[in-house]
Amino acid sequence: MDARLQDRINRYELAVAFARELVEELGEEKAFPIIERAFTKLQIQNGQKLAKELGSNSFETMAEYQRQLERDLDGIEVLEVTDREIKTKITRCVAYEAFDALGMPELCPLFCESDHPYIKAYNPDMKLVRTKEIANGDAYCDHIWALED
Repeated sequence: MDARLQDRINRYELAVAFARELVEELGEEKAFPIIERAFTKLQIQNGQKLAKELGSNSFETMAEYQRQLERDLDGIEVLEVTDREIKTKITRCVAYEAFDALGMPELCPLFCESDHPYIKAYNPDMKLVRTKEIANGDAYCDHIWALED
């Protein structure tokens, strides 16, 4: 197991333990919305934190950040950057791998939904468009980080 996956497993282990208990106590129908809200709140904090760490919440800074991720991590490809969109293709979802290794891959789509408020927290003028997700059985995730119209 590579270090990147082990790091994600370590990060998600407690969340998965709580999720298991919630599902056991409440059932998926009631537990999953609670879990999704928790992921959303966490990702809002992460989006705000990223803007602070990068020193800017600009579209251009996000484009450079995505290019840096492409250089640093396997499974991320920046396909196109225009003045309004950053198109990326994710062929390795370490989050999905970690949730799967922890025995709850069904949590990953809930986590993926938190990408939308994450980008809004980073920059309220941006949005995420995605039509494919590894967590939902697709071969890759397509992320389009875009400026709102």
